[in-house]
Amino acid sequence: MFQVTTLIGDAEKVEKELIKSPPPSEADIEAAKALVKEKGEAVAQLKSAKAGKAEITASVAELNKANENLSRLEERSKLKPGIPQKDGKIHCSQDIFAHQAFLTVSGQLQVETYACAVCSVYTFGPAF
Repeated sequence: MFQVTTLIGDAEKVEKELIKSPPPSEADIEAAKALVKEKGEAVAQLKSAKAGKAEITASVAELNKANENLSRLEERSKLKPGIPQKDGKIHCSQDIFAHQAFLTVSGQLQVETYACAVCSVYTFGPAF
């Protein structure tokens, strides 16, 4: 039997995205963390100096932007090319089937070779 998964399309999208814009380096993430820390200290300093509300609001907005940027960088750094695997097998929990699924000996089996060669393949026939 042949195992079926719907994760290949997602894996291809991730690979293309990683080629288009590579994941951030550790240095990029550390720089973003340092910026967040710097912006947080600036907010704390403004609050302790009893600065105006407009200044504090602007500083908090900058801190929020830095936090969002850091979150995006950390999320992108976790992207891995290929189909998600656990213990060397396809991690089915992220698949549309949510468990292992296999092709039966039917028209689906004969069309699998075509599916490897082209993106979209359709079959018609009785389904039981």
